[in-house]
Amino acid sequence: MKQRIANYTVVIEKQKRIGTNKFYYMAYVPILGIATESDTIEKLEKEIKSLIQFHIESLAEEGEEIPLENGEAFISR
Repeated sequence: MKQRIANYTVVIEKQKRIGTNKFYYMAYVPILGIATESDTIEKLEKEIKSLIQFHIESLAEEGEEIPLENGEAFISR
């Protein structure tokens, strides 16, 4: 089985929970349209990696095209 390694841009933001003084972290992968959140960066990194893997495996099982970035990401505020 031929394997390719893909790198994806992950946007991570620190957010404040509404109605509380507690913060959390949110990760979003724009090209895949997936996101997750966690209370710590360490947990967030594990969760987003797992979610990316699950999403790509699901696309492959369904015979869908797996989106690949072209290496020309542009992020602006």
